[in-house]
Amino acid sequence: MMNNQRECGRNSAGMRRVHGRADYIAEADGAAQMDNFEHLPQENFDTEEMRGSMQAILSQNIGNFVVIEFLIGTGEIVRKQGMLYLVGRSFVTLYDEPVNNFIVCDIFSVKFVYFFMPNERPRFNYNILPHPNQNGRRSM
Repeated sequence: MMNNQRECGRNSAGMRRVHGRADYIAEADGAAQMDNFEHLPQENFDTEEMRGSMQAILSQNIGNFVVIEFLIGTGEIVRKQGMLYLVGRSFVTLYDEPVNNFIVCDIFSVKFVYFFMPNERPRFNYNILPHPNQNGRRSM
């Protein structure tokens, strides 16, 4: 890559903060552990059958801040946000840095992914779940 590598993706300030934490342990094979979260090495989606897939697009943008919309059932959309941390064949992992949580999500429920410019964040925290109202349904 060129010397003027962009400050985004795997080279983002967020990923440098994660990798610089005292509790972050990287293995030689690419696996890593932080706090109580362990993961296998990042898969390579640069293969003929995976090029252009959601997994390939997301894995090329690891380290960027995203909001992902998931279709739950036949009509409910749930949003999750965080730094794109890891992509697998059937999951995507977000890191919610302010509360130090990892969110592992089903990739096959992903409908839309919003990528934010560096240092920009949504106005609303989509990781806070709404409280159920008296009917047992969520209120938005």
